[in-house]
Amino acid sequence: MKLSEKIYTLRKKAGLSQEALAELLGVSRQAVSKWETGEAVPELSKLLLLAKTFGVTTDWLLTEDESEPHTDQKESEPQEKQANWVDSLPGVIGKLIRKYGWLFGVYVAAGGAVFTVFGVIARAMARSVASLFAFNTSQPGLDIIWQRGAGFPGLSQDTMTHFIRNNPVSIMGTVFIAIGLALLAAGVALAVYLKKRSKD
Repeated sequence: MKLSEKIYTLRKKAGLSQEALAELLGVSRQAVSKWETGEAVPELSKLLLLAKTFGVTTDWLLTEDESEPHTDQKESEPQEKQANWVDSLPGVIGKLIRKYGWLFGVYVAAGGAVFTVFGVIARAMARSVASLFAFNTSQPGLDIIWQRGAGFPGLSQDTMTHFIRNNPVSIMGTVFIAIGLALLAAGVALAVYLKKRSKD
């Protein structure tokens, strides 16, 4: 069996498309296609990666031996799992990870940072605006104005204080901060994980 036939057979047995194998090896799909048709031969570094990916020896790949390769199941499983893991992701996320790799995690983390900043700004603005309406009854005369209804007719001071502390913009800012921090943490973790997987 020739090298081209062995590459084709091993790829099919592993259940990988030409695109998936090309991504694992860091080459184009056209390069894999040329290897399988015998138009080109993989360079030495890619040959070593092929052997590692499929759990076979480079000797077996290069000789026209007809026998079945002695595969090391433990060695070939992580590569198959990696390809299947990315392929099993939902449409848009899977495409983005395949396209950008570990940089996708960086983009998610950056988006989380933006959300967090918007949340902090929203909370600060809401509190500063709410403080304009706060009545400090420790100052002489203000408690009398409040009691006479000059502030907000029909609202007690307790109700107004509660609104100042729990206004919708401040709550929305808190939600943005929580979402932002979650995205930031997830993005960093994803970037580190994908970067580590790309080195393996």
